[in-house]
Amino acid sequence: MINFDQERPFDKAQIEALLDVAFGPDRFKKSSYALRENVDPVARLSRVARADGRIVGTVRFWPVLVRDLIRGSDMHALLLGPLAVAPGMQSHGVGGELMRRSITAATEAGHRRILLVGDIAYYGRFGFESVLPNYITMPGGRDARRLLVRQSTALPSLPAVGKVMPAAPPRTAPAPVLVGGYDRGQPVVAA
Repeated sequence: MINFDQERPFDKAQIEALLDVAFGPDRFKKSSYALRENVDPVARLSRVARADGRIVGTVRFWPVLVRDLIRGSDMHALLLGPLAVAPGMQSHGVGGELMRRSITAATEAGHRRILLVGDIAYYGRFGFESVLPNYITMPGGRDARRLLVRQSTALPSLPAVGKVMPAAPPRTAPAPVLVGGYDRGQPVVAA
């Protein structure tokens, strides 16, 4: 039996192992990974599929901005992905169910624009459309042809020329605790 639920902090190692199997060692070279680097996924929206206590499917969301390169304004969006299903569980509807549940969660949380890089033949059934003829790129100027969007008709259209960028600040180490203006015996100097 497959159970679908929200991703939990202790799921990370199993998710990373599944993504390694699904996408191989070069997955970090994809343009979408540049948007995820040092940024946490939106945990309350990310979903997993479990079978016998192990993760057999995952889908995540990441905060992004679409910068209008003509006007200089930004639009908030979510980047969906990666969607991955264990090889032995593919063609059993796991990916489709993860998509439906995660999109429902995002919509119920008030998110009205979702982007992803993928094939329209698969993702079109979930309401995604090509961003073309708009020319919107990912980091490195790639993926304009494979970039898809699902958005509320009440939202303004995506810009004619744009770029997808991370929306959240990167994770950073916690600030040192300062005692009397010193950190580890060294004076603190502001740059």
